[in-house]
Amino acid sequence: MTVNGNRPVRTAGEERHDHMPEGGCAEPERTELRSNQKMKESILMTSGLPEEEMLLLKRRGWGEADTAIFTPARTRTGASVAGKAGAATKERNKGVIPIFFATDDNYLPFLAVTLESLRENSSKEYLYKIYVLHSGVNPEYEEKILRYSEEGFEVSFVDVTERLETISSLLHMRDYYTCTTYFRIFIAGMFPQYDKALYLDCDLVVLGDISALYGYDLGDNLIGGAPCEGVNSFEVYKQYVREVDGLNPDMFFNAGVILMNLKSFREEGFYEKFADLLRKYKFTVIQDEDYLNVLCQDRVLQLPRAWNKFPVSKDKLDREDLRIVHYGMTWKPWHYADIPYQEYFWEYAEKTEFYPVIRGIFENFSMENMRRDMSCESSLQALARSETERPDRYFKVYGKRYGKIDSAE
Repeated sequence: MTVNGNRPVRTAGEERHDHMPEGGCAEPERTELRSNQKMKESILMTSGLPEEEMLLLKRRGWGEADTAIFTPARTRTGASVAGKAGAATKERNKGVIPIFFATDDNYLPFLAVTLESLRENSSKEYLYKIYVLHSGVNPEYEEKILRYSEEGFEVSFVDVTERLETISSLLHMRDYYTCTTYFRIFIAGMFPQYDKALYLDCDLVVLGDISALYGYDLGDNLIGGAPCEGVNSFEVYKQYVREVDGLNPDMFFNAGVILMNLKSFREEGFYEKFADLLRKYKFTVIQDEDYLNVLCQDRVLQLPRAWNKFPVSKDKLDREDLRIVHYGMTWKPWHYADIPYQEYFWEYAEKTEFYPVIRGIFENFSMENMRRDMSCESSLQALARSETERPDRYFKVYGKRYGKIDSAE
């Protein structure tokens, strides 16, 4: 499903967006991407595929949200801006904001997009210390990410391989999940200099001022997070959360954007509790989020969904209301041409050195890949139903004793 043709592609060796006109890439390249998306659709639409396969050409139309969400969506903090590059640097006198990511080679190109949007839209009054947790990455890709370091925006890579080895045999993987999703569990123990930190996934764009998110007062809460739209948009997952985790789905947070109370994590032995629960019960559906939600239950600061807006739910926010767009699950604009909020992803993707790589991924995402996406989502829903019916499901055995899981009585 490759789209052929002569296209001006910026290579990795060319100068970055710092020397481009305000707003990033020149307009012809933006126009070309839009044209390329339409070309992809046009080529596919004339491919002679059966009608049922044509439904796969766009992400919307299968696996759609089947229930409304009622938790707060909007926030007045960290106003979204229509990104303007080259904002004037102010004196940074309000301290350090540590932000953590976890990735492997597959997601480093998308991390660049996230960093591009984060750097452009965040207050210049802070020093942002960016830590990329990994267990081995391509040195060439690492070098490109490190180029985002500048005054007030420091990027470093941290290898967590040794830490991972202590629990790797206990981790359950499936479909798109890799061990990187568990790296956030190590942050409190590895970085004792911080009492609070942000963790962000790599498949998102930051449209608001991230310092406003960091500024939320956690109080005695362990976590600040927004209700998971990937769960609350589908009745099957809401039922899973109720029956297996024993939690209110409206309070089930997505772990891709979280504000972490690292001091309390350390003082209360959170990692030890996690490792203990990991040995006793394997959550196979939402995995790391299951563990985090169970262990943090009743101590979660609920954030507005504008700070973690999925393209999946029925309600759509305008640019001024958005703070973070999270392209979770299979709602990837680098795979499909009709993802809500995709324009924000491409706005920042065009400004990165990885743009040719990302565009190549988009152009070469095949019908076989699309079928795999559909199959994975169908299988995940079936797994959720199966886990919900287990007589030995977590909540049935352990109830609310998330911190006292010695054995079932």
